[in-house]
Amino acid sequence: MARSFSATCGPDGLLQHLADLRSAVPSPSGGVVFVSGQLAQRASGVAELVRGAWRGVPACVVPAAGVLSERGEIEGDTGASGVLWSGGQVTPFALPERAEEPGRLLREALARAVGQRPATAILFARPGAFAPERLEALALSAPNTCLFGAGTASGSAIGVTSQGELIEGPATGLAITGFAPPLVDASPAARLLSGFHRIDEASGGVVLRAGGRPALDLLSAATATLGEPPSAQQLILAALADPPLDPSAAPGAGRGDAEAEALDSVRYVLRPVRGIDPSRRGLLLGDEARPGARLAFAVRDAAIGRAGLEGIARQVSRSALGSAPRFALYLTCAGRGQGLYGTPDVEARILRQRFADLPIAGMHSSFEIAPWARGQARLSLYTGVLALFRAPS
Repeated sequence: MARSFSATCGPDGLLQHLADLRSAVPSPSGGVVFVSGQLAQRASGVAELVRGAWRGVPACVVPAAGVLSERGEIEGDTGASGVLWSGGQVTPFALPERAEEPGRLLREALARAVGQRPATAILFARPGAFAPERLEALALSAPNTCLFGAGTASGSAIGVTSQGELIEGPATGLAITGFAPPLVDASPAARLLSGFHRIDEASGGVVLRAGGRPALDLLSAATATLGEPPSAQQLILAALADPPLDPSAAPGAGRGDAEAEALDSVRYVLRPVRGIDPSRRGLLLGDEARPGARLAFAVRDAAIGRAGLEGIARQVSRSALGSAPRFALYLTCAGRGQGLYGTPDVEARILRQRFADLPIAGMHSSFEIAPWARGQARLSLYTGVLALFRAPS
């Protein structure tokens, strides 16, 4: 069983919602509370409320840019959403502050929580305190773990253990065992402007050549159809995809051409174009843009965001046939929402149309941790991540 809530409220109203959920869910095993506005600035106080109202129930309190549920989205205001569920064993974990080896300590914390058992890990990381490459190491330390999550609005998420201890750090999360792994999918709100080109040369995070051409020339060609200059709504992003499994067999290999595969079949993550190097005709994209990886360009797009969420919701719903959905978490970029669509509650309505009254809680995030290959996840931007938890029927 599970119940969710969302409301524009202060501490007193939040306490009542927490108490109502606790009364409605027998033998709860875990919960998540997302808070925005002034509540996000007082996350430690919210954690105290959760510890008291949900005594003995492990949970996580997450500062967010906005919150949402199946009822709607709360943006630009103080509010909260949350879900409390029964089933499985839930263990909060956190990376200590000022850790000298943060990657190793985070792997060890997750390994202690899940061991070698099949598990789910929901990770909430503080912006600027979490390197994308740590996700690769996490996958190696817990290969049987389904990992997803998001970036907080500013401060750290706070875990509440079953003993009432409050834990927090640059990355805080919940490990869930003894529960069927959720069905997780993600979609970016971006339209590709070009095909993918193999990165030929990069130095210090600056891509110099891709597809046999200077990287800056590729960007200019991709954005030529957008007008001069592109509007603020037309935010230009880099799309990065893994190398093909067999680079020698990739279409265009050795010719510098864009790959001829269908663009909608390529899984990619979005990154900002941080700067240009006019003298070398290069683009500053970050260390993930390595030689061998594939590069394309994209623009933030409302229609694609809407269609993408409808698509993953439909696919997740189909995959859940034969099981009993319990609840869902939806983590969506703060750069989507009303600022992208021009009207409120677009994504909440899509979820409600697909899943009716299924309890859903979620947040508007600073970045997203999206599923990738089996046992892997990647950090992305302008992406919606949907996780459906269910029980065998």
